[in-house]
Order: sequence, then structure tokens, then C-alpha cells
Amino acid sequence: MNTLRRAALAPARDAASGPRGELILDRFRLLEPLGSGGHGTVWAARDEQLRRTVALKRIPRVRGGSKSDRRRIDREALAAARLSHPAIVAFHEALADEDAYYLVSELVDGDSLAARYARDRPDERELIAIGAALADALAHAHARGVVHRDVKPQNVIVASDPAATGARAKLTDFGVALIAGEQPLTQTGDVIGTLAYMSPEQAHGRPATPESDLYALALTLYEGFAGHNPLRGATAVATVKRLGRAIAPLAFARPDLPRRVTAAIDQALDPNPERRGSVADLRRALCGERRVTTTARMPVLRTSHRREQTPLGERAQRLFAAGAAAALTAIVQATLLGPTTGPIAIVVAASAALLAVAIAPRLGWLALALAACCALALDGRSGSAILLACALAPTVALLASDAWLWSAPGLAPSLGVCGLAAAYPALAARIGGVAAWRRAALAAAGYWWIALAEALSGRRLLLGVPRGALPQGAWRDSPAAAFDHVIVPLVSWQRLAPAVLWALAALVLPWLMAGVRGWWRATLAIVWATALIAGTGYLARRSESSTTLLVLAAGTLATLVALSLSRPRLRGPARTGVP
Repeated sequence: MNTLRRAALAPARDAASGPRGELILDRFRLLEPLGSGGHGTVWAARDEQLRRTVALKRIPRVRGGSKSDRRRIDREALAAARLSHPAIVAFHEALADEDAYYLVSELVDGDSLAARYARDRPDERELIAIGAALADALAHAHARGVVHRDVKPQNVIVASDPAATGARAKLTDFGVALIAGEQPLTQTGDVIGTLAYMSPEQAHGRPATPESDLYALALTLYEGFAGHNPLRGATAVATVKRLGRAIAPLAFARPDLPRRVTAAIDQALDPNPERRGSVADLRRALCGERRVTTTARMPVLRTSHRREQTPLGERAQRLFAAGAAAALTAIVQATLLGPTTGPIAIVVAASAALLAVAIAPRLGWLALALAACCALALDGRSGSAILLACALAPTVALLASDAWLWSAPGLAPSLGVCGLAAAYPALAARIGGVAAWRRAALAAAGYWWIALAEALSGRRLLLGVPRGALPQGAWRDSPAAAFDHVIVPLVSWQRLAPAVLWALAALVLPWLMAGVRGWWRATLAIVWATALIAGTGYLARRSESSTTLLVLAAGTLATLVALSLSRPRLRGPARTGVP
């Protein structure tokens, strides 16, 4: 039911159908028109009997009209009456007189989500909260045998005061809902819904299912995150041609979003309904929940067995984690254990790391880290073992929920060997599918690994060994000496300032490049890379370190990575008149 904020919709076109102040059914006094459409006019009205403000939907009786009109009104009332959820507009009652039918519902103070998209799109956190509320609402409806069939931004109200309404957003308008056990209003082959938010099966005239609502909800969220509806064309014909086609992954448009969110939305937009999962799966991904909570559900329209799907992105992450862990293990074997190991031992260790992390990313990686530290300690280099642990532990703490990135900071020292260490923040910013602050943490961890790698190897990779730090021979056999002569000099403000700079650089780059095109994009990339190199050089001089490795190549690489960071976002929803 269209209970939308007064400013969000145009006033009712037919003022004569219910002038302000008129008393309807000797009970409802019309206050203000909220909007009108093909199925009637919605008014804000005062219920004089119960002394409350409500939304009154007035649907005129049509002389000679078909019985399906009355059946549609009864269906909307029946569907709404089955539901009682904070994220669904509350239905009060259905009434009629000689001139019209009336549906009375809760009046929600807020804007439609469509109006928010057109004016000022919700930020990431708000849109995730809206999506979670709508997923809860649909799960409630599906458990009671109701499929909405027309989920879209126009049918979502974003509450002005969530605390007062009980939910961040509310789903409305069950006028075309499908109810389990009831005779459908339409025959098989009829197309019900809104074209630009329609699932492929609905577009082909097949019955709508809970998976159809899931598809429409995911498409609604995709539009909010990406700034455009990927199905909407310039004309209705163009939109029809796009129905059922694969949609570009959301991470292409928003690489800054958490990976769990983009993967869940992409899965829910699968053309095959059997592979979409459920609205509960989408809600868990939006909220970051890992454990599955099962609830009893009524059989809804049809039953099907769904296989758990592992998105391709998760497989790629696992392969990346395994490969990075194997490379890191080989480097540790070759540089820290040195002459005590040969090529065969390095290959065996790297292969074991690859297999262990591929099977169990977290446990495998932690086992490898513990084994490396123990190997150094047993070899008489307990000081080196302490430094290695100091490098690995903060990474696990900062990126606890993204185990596939635990070995990624190892790329920073590798770039340092080639004189390209200052380009690492651009690569950290390039990581898609993680929260923005985790990209910042990844960049800071890369700098920390460089600093400790310089102390462990004795080579200059960026700023060199800090003043006051003793050579490795003075501390590698003593944890206390390693702490006093390496860790303490490294945790001074002068030496940690580049970590802060790198974290900020990785944090702002995706936002800086989003939606920018052409020469402005290239200019911003060059300015960002120049500021990064210059800032790192300035902090190096403040810490009395030379910057011989901060060469032009690092700035060039950082610029190229920045340019490839993300595709430009398309403009907001087009106003083409396509439903």
C-alpha cells in the first residue's frame, strides 16, 4: 500500500474524488493526498473513531467493471492481513461504500526508496540496514505463504524515525501478491510485476516464487549501491531485451564494498532461481553473520532442494591465499633459515603451505606461522622468531575476517627489493570486496612488514634500518635484545608515520576515483601517486632516512594501479518512464 511521505509523491490528480476535510464512512476525515496511480488514490486521513492518523487507499467502483477488480482488492487485504512485521506496513482493515473500496493501513513518515535514490542515495551502512530489514520482511511473508511479486524502490518506505516505526525501512503494496492455497488472479503466462525489477521467470510468464522476490530485492539494492539499474534501458523494448541476461558483478562498480555483500547480491541475481539461495542467506551476508539460524517455515507454493553454492569469488580468494602463503613460506625458508635448507626443502615447505591453506585457510595459515617461528627458535634464533611473530600477529588481528589476505602484506617487501615499495598502497586500495578500513589496515601492515623485513634481512627496502637498531648478530639469539634493539626503535612516531600515510592513501583512493572519467581520472591518479611518493619521502627525511629507492618507477606503478582501480560509476536512475 502506497503510504509514502507527502513530499515524495505528486498530489492526487483527481481532487474531486475526495476533497480535503470530507468525512468518509462517517469515520475517516481526509487530510492530504499522498499520491495516486492506476489502482486508486492514497490519502492521509484522521480516524475520528480511534483518534489516529492513517493511510486511506480509495479505489473507486467502476460501473460495469470486472469481478477481478474486487478480487484484486480482497487479495491485497488478505495478503496484508496475514502479515505482522515491523518492516511491513501494518494493515488495519478493508471497508467499502457505494462509491469505492477503502484499504486502511499504517501511515509511515518517510520517503520512498525511489525518491531517496533520485535525491541523495543512502550511504553504504544505511543501504545495508535497509536491505536487511527488507530481507526480514520478505522472509516473514514467505513463511506465511505470501510472495510479494513487485518488490521495487517505489514500494519501500525509508522511515524518517526508525526508532518510532520499529524498522529502518518498510515494505508496502501487496496488491499483486501471490498467496499459497489461493486461486491466482492471473493465468499461467501472464506477466505480473514491474519490468525493470522483474525476475527472468516472471518475465517468461512462469509463477513467481520466493526466489523471485529475492531477485527483485537484490536488484533494488544493486541500484542503490551502483547508482543505476542494470536492467533498465532507454525504452521498454530495450529493458525487455535485458531481462534474463547475466548482470555485471557489483564489485566492478563498487570495489570498496565488503566482499560478502557483493557476492551475496551477485548470487541472488543469478538467472537460475535454483542458484540464488534465500532471503535469509542475503540477510546474513548483509549483516556479516556467519552462523545459520534455522526457523520453521510453511511450505510456500513449491518445494525444491537447493545445493549450497560457493561463489566463484570465494574460490579465487582461496587460491590467492594458498598461493601467497606458499610464496611467503618459500621466502622465509630462503632468507631466514638460509644455509640450513636446500632447494628441495624450500619446494616441499611451499607445497605443504599451498595445500594446508587451500584446505583450511585460517588453521593452515596459523599452523604455518607457528611452525616458522618454532623452526627459528629451535635453530637458535629466537630473536628472529620474535620479530617474525611481531610481523604476522598484527595482520591476523586487523584482518581477522579476511583470512585470504593474511599473506598479502608480504607483497610490500617483495616490491621493496625492486625499489617499488612506495607503490604498495595502490595495490592495497585495489583489493575489492573488503571494508574500507580493512584496506587501510592492509596498507599499514605492508609498511610494518617492510620495516621488520629490513631488520631481519639487513637490506634497505624503503627507509632502511632505524637509527639505534643494532645489526642482526647482536639480537637474533635473544628475544629481549630483539625487542630492545629493533621493536622499540621501530615504534617511534617518526618511523610509524609512513604507516598512517599509507593507510590513508589506500582508504581514500577508491572514493577519489569513483565516478571520475577521462582526463580528470588520469589527473587525479597522478596527483594521488605524487602526493603518496612525496609524503613518504618527506617522512623519511624527518626520520633521518634516505629515500634512494623512492624512484620514478614507484610513482608510475602507483599511477597505473590507481587508474585501473574501478570502473566509472554510471549516473543515477534514468527517468525514462519505464516502470
